This record gives sequence, structure tokens and C-alpha cells, in this order.
Amino acid sequence: MSFLCREQIKSFHFTRCFFDEETKTAHLLYAFNDGAIEFEEKIRFCEAPSIPDPARRQVLEICLRLLHLAAGVSYYKLFVPDEIKVDCTRLSKREADFFNLFYTAGLGEFSYRNNVALNIRFPFDADRTDDSVASITLKKRIVVPVGGGKDSIVSIEALKSSSFSPILFSVGLPRPIKETIEISGLPSILVQRHLSDQLIKINECSNKYHALNGHVPVTGIIAFILMVAAVLYDFSAAALSNERSANVGNTEKDGRAINHQWSKSLEFERAFDSLKSLILPEFHYFSLLRPLSELTIASLFAKTKKYDFVFTSCNKAFKLDENKRLDRWCANCDKCRFVFLALAPFMDKEKLIRIFGRNMLNDLSQLQGYKELLGLSAFKPFECVGEIEESVLAFLMLSDSPQWRDEAVIKTLSNDVYLHYKEKKTEFMKRIFSSSSDHLIPEEYANVIGNFKKQTCHSVGERY
Repeated sequence: MSFLCREQIKSFHFTRCFFDEETKTAHLLYAFNDGAIEFEEKIRFCEAPSIPDPARRQVLEICLRLLHLAAGVSYYKLFVPDEIKVDCTRLSKREADFFNLFYTAGLGEFSYRNNVALNIRFPFDADRTDDSVASITLKKRIVVPVGGGKDSIVSIEALKSSSFSPILFSVGLPRPIKETIEISGLPSILVQRHLSDQLIKINECSNKYHALNGHVPVTGIIAFILMVAAVLYDFSAAALSNERSANVGNTEKDGRAINHQWSKSLEFERAFDSLKSLILPEFHYFSLLRPLSELTIASLFAKTKKYDFVFTSCNKAFKLDENKRLDRWCANCDKCRFVFLALAPFMDKEKLIRIFGRNMLNDLSQLQGYKELLGLSAFKPFECVGEIEESVLAFLMLSDSPQWRDEAVIKTLSNDVYLHYKEKKTEFMKRIFSSSSDHLIPEEYANVIGNFKKQTCHSVGERY
């Protein structure tokens, strides 16, 4: 690999992409400086059937083209040059506008942490019209992407409770995902994403290359993987498990909200829906849990029980390097702190402590992290955690609980929390345990969550 540092990188190139029918693998190729540094990402769609139909193959090629553009964000962010060149295709203005948004908003946290200005300008051909092809028919089947955490488990069980038979979908198969699929008893689709070795080498030697690293909109990339998968495996809907809290940002930079969860937000969902509407109109991508808060989802998960010692949301269980993965929870990160706090009002205390391996609310080393979750220090952590008001409400509920109120973190922070928020508990309770109508859930799935709530005999907001 040529030695070029960030200051020498002037352009990022989308060089080519293709689908290998024999291995069922998408090949996505990129480069910096006209090929001085090259990358090849491979995405294998395991056991995908062949596609003899010319119309379906045409749609597959168009979906693959968009996936190529989306997945490039993982490579572009190494050096963030001002010039973007799409060597293998021409973009319409509509497509360029989408990817300008996708890269700018999706790299918001990255730009904040690295203190770099983003100048994203995808080139477009003013004369190029959007792709509009002969519509293909997709089989009426729904998939649920599984992340190994509580949210996708709630989606799975909610759909099953309404007599749907979802197919589970995963990119990779870490242990929590594998065991969740096994317990569900449902069929599954596996996709394997292999990042370029060059990307990994540069990240490992980032000081040498002056390269940048940080958060990318992974969920957004998975949306495009799902779009390709819908054509290959023949399904018509993908039910994500992104809650409404994902719409709320963390802070601001250069006048724009910075949201760690932007590609899980409704803004992304709507933009993606608009982009794919001409290409694959029968494919529905939506978040089944969008009407709900994180606390409502936690209350519903607490009723499922059978996944208690399988699920995890801790990022350390999903590290790319399998030798560095934890089995479940590290019990010392923002994600662990929030999930423990969110589940505590609804789950048996001793069981919750067994799940995490420690009582995180009786551990003063967690104090600063809980201050941030509660809005008492800095801003909401850059993590997939709920809104500050949700953490506050969970804390207030525990402060009123005889089994939790004497824990070290609760006792230490109670005065500050009550000083800032006590008068707002009723307001928070009403808002957080209500359902939002702002979502893209198709009509046929509109009652799934409501039915699940009734069947679990759980309506927390009405009990308080």
C-alpha cells in the first residue's frame, strides 16, 4: 500500500461494483487519489437463490449501485477529502441530495469528535433522470433485523403475537444474535459483511497516515443491504426496531443537530423511503417500535422472559475482532448503564443483577456516567440510549421503590435529580408512556404493538 498521509489525499473515488452470482457476493470497490490507495468490500448473501429473471436482475443491479454509494462512507471518512468522484455511474440530483444528507448527517458525530468540517458534495448529472424500472413483485413476507438486544426481541415477539411469522435477518452472527434466533424458533437469513483489509490496516496505523476514525451510519448501510436482500431472497417488508428516542440528537455543531443515532431516525427512514420508492415500490422499510419510547420497550421486554440471559446491547459483545468480544455485558459503559436503569423499574431486581453480573446502581464508579444520562453533566452520551427525560423518569421511579432507593447511585444523585425534575414527573410519565403517530408503519402492521401490549396485560402509563 502506498504511503500517503491525509494532507496528500485530494479525492475519493467510487470505482466499480458487481455481483458474483456463483458466490452470491457483492463486491464494492473504492479508492483515494485515482487509485493510489484501493479498497474492496465484500458482502455475501448466504444461500441466496439464483435470479434468472432479467427484470429482477435489473432491479438488483440498481439496488447494488445504491448500496455501493452508501457503504463508501466507511472508507471516505478516513481522509474526508473535498472531492468525491463517482467513476462507475452518474447520479441524478435527487440521488446526490440524498447522499449529501446521508454522509453529512451520518458522519455528524464523527465530525464533532474529530473536529473536522465536512464538505460533502456528490457530483450529479443535471440531465440524468432517476432510475425507474419495470416493477417486480415481491412475496408478502416480513423480515426482522436482529441486533441481539431487547428492541428487536420485542419486535419479534410482537409480530408473533399477531400471528405473523417473520424471518429473522442478521449481518454477521455474534453469539447474542445467534442465540436470540435459536430461542425464537424462526427461520433466518444471514449476510456476512467483510470490510476491506486496507481499511483495517489504515485504522491500525492511523497516526502514520493521519487518518481519522469514528462512528459511521451503520444502520443506514444495513438499510441498503436489506434492499438488495429483498430482491435476492424475495420479501416485501423489513421491520426495524428503532424507537422514537432515536430521533433526538446529542448536541450541535455548525448549526446542525448531531445525532449518534441519525441512521435510526425517522428523518433517515423518510429519506430512504423516498429514494427507493421508484426502484422498489413494493419494499417497505419501517421501524415497528417507532411510536414507543425506550422505557415502554423496556417494560414490554421485561414480560418476554425467555431471552433474559441471551440478549445484550453492549457494544463490546459485537467487536469486529472476535477475540476481543465479550459474551454479554461489560457493565461499565453508557449502553450498559442505560439498559440497566431502563429495565430496573420493570424487572425482578435479583434477576437483573444476575443478567449484568453486578448491581450497577450500587457502584459509585458509575456515578459520572449516570450524571450524563440524567442531564446533570455534559450532554446525552454518544450512544444508542434513550432521551434524558426517560433516564430521569426511570430514576424517579426507582427513588420511590423500597427495593432500589437505598442503592449508592440513587442515594447520591437523588437530591440533584429531585431539584431539577421532581415537578415534571407526571408530565414525563404521560409523554413517555404515550404512543406517537409519527411513523411509517404500513397499515397491515399498524395494530401489532397495541395487540402485544394487551396480550402482555401491561400498561405502565395507566398504573402510575
